[in-house]
Amino acid sequence: MSSPAQTALILTGGGARAAYQVGVLKAIGRWQGRHKGIPFQILCGTSAGAINATALGIWSHCLCRGVKQLERVWGQFETGQVFHADAWHLGMHLLRRVGRFFQADYARQLQPCLLNPQPLQQLLAERLPFHLLDRQIKLGRLKALAVTASSYTERSSVTFFTGDSQCQPWQRARRSGVRIHFNETHLMASTALPFLFPPVRIRNQFFCDGTIHQLNPLSPAIHLGASRILVIGTQYQQLHTLKPAHVHPPTAGTIAGHLMESVFTDALNADLERTWRVNQTLELIPERKRRQLPLRTLDTLVIQPSRDLDAIAAQHYSSLPAAIRWLLARLGVADEEDASLLSYLLFEAPYCQELIALGEQDAERQKAAIASHLGIMAH
Repeated sequence: MSSPAQTALILTGGGARAAYQVGVLKAIGRWQGRHKGIPFQILCGTSAGAINATALGIWSHCLCRGVKQLERVWGQFETGQVFHADAWHLGMHLLRRVGRFFQADYARQLQPCLLNPQPLQQLLAERLPFHLLDRQIKLGRLKALAVTASSYTERSSVTFFTGDSQCQPWQRARRSGVRIHFNETHLMASTALPFLFPPVRIRNQFFCDGTIHQLNPLSPAIHLGASRILVIGTQYQQLHTLKPAHVHPPTAGTIAGHLMESVFTDALNADLERTWRVNQTLELIPERKRRQLPLRTLDTLVIQPSRDLDAIAAQHYSSLPAAIRWLLARLGVADEEDASLLSYLLFEAPYCQELIALGEQDAERQKAAIASHLGIMAH
C-alpha cells in the first residue's frame, strides 16, 4: 500500500456520454498550463471511461497532450468507428444471428449481440500505443492504471491493472485485481455491454461491461493506495418529478435505457454514500485508536453533468446513420420521447462536441473546488 497522499481519478462508464469527461479534463489541463503532467497518480476507468483513462495513462507526462488526443477522436467521432453502422454490415450481422437461431446447437454458437464493435477494436489498436504505459510507470509519472470488466465465467468484477511494485493483486468477495500487460482486448472487455456487444474472451474467461458486477466502484482506487479521489460521472443529477403517464407501455428501448442508467449510476451513488458514512464514523474515533483500524478517511469530489444528456441526445437524433435509426425504431426509440438509450449510442461528432463543451463549462463553474481538491494552482 502506498503513501496516504495518492490522488486517483475515476472515470465511469456511459458510452457516448463519456465525451463529457474529456471536457472536464480539458479545463483542468488549461488551468495547469501546458507541458504539465497529470495531477493523478492513479487512473481507474470502467466501460467508455476505461478508454479515456488509458489514454491519459499513456500520455501521463502531459495532461494537455493526452486530452488533445482524446478530443481529436471524440470531437470527430462517427458511429461507424465504434460499430458497423451501414445497412450492409448491420444487415449481414443480424441475418447471421437469425440463421444460427435455427441450428440445433445455436445456444452455444450464438453470441447474443445487436452490434459488431470490430471497428472500435481496430481504432484502439491504431490510436493507443500501449507499450508507453510501462515507461510512464517506470519514470514515476504514473503509479497505476486500472480497468474493470465483469466476468461471465466467475460472475464477479475483475480489475485489470498495471502499476509500480507497491501495487499488489487483491481478492475480495466477488471482486479481484489482476496485474496484466494492457492491450485493446482489455478495453473491449470493459466496454462490452450485454446484448449490444459480444462478450470478450481473455484466457479462459468471458467478460462483459465492467459496470455489471461493479458493486464498489471506488474499490480499485482504494486498493491501489488512493486517499483522495476525483470522480467524473456521466449521469445528470436532478430531483425526480412526476411526469404525465405515457399512453403506451414501455418499449424495449425504454427498458434498456432504464437498465443502463441503473447499471452506470446506482453502484457509484451507493459507494459514495458508504464512504461518507465511514468518514463520519472515523471522525468520532480518537486519532490514537483510529491509527489501529484498517480504515482511513477518503476525500472524494464528484463532477456530474449539469444538463440532461438525454435531452441533448434527442436534438442530435438525425445525425445517426439511417440503419441505426431503423434498428432503434424497432426497439421503440424513434423520436425525442425517449432518448435514454440513444444518449449512450450516439457516437457522432455534433453530440460529442456538445458534451465536451458542457464538461468544460461545468468544470469552470466548480474551478475552485476542483483545483483545491487536486492541489493545483489554477491559472
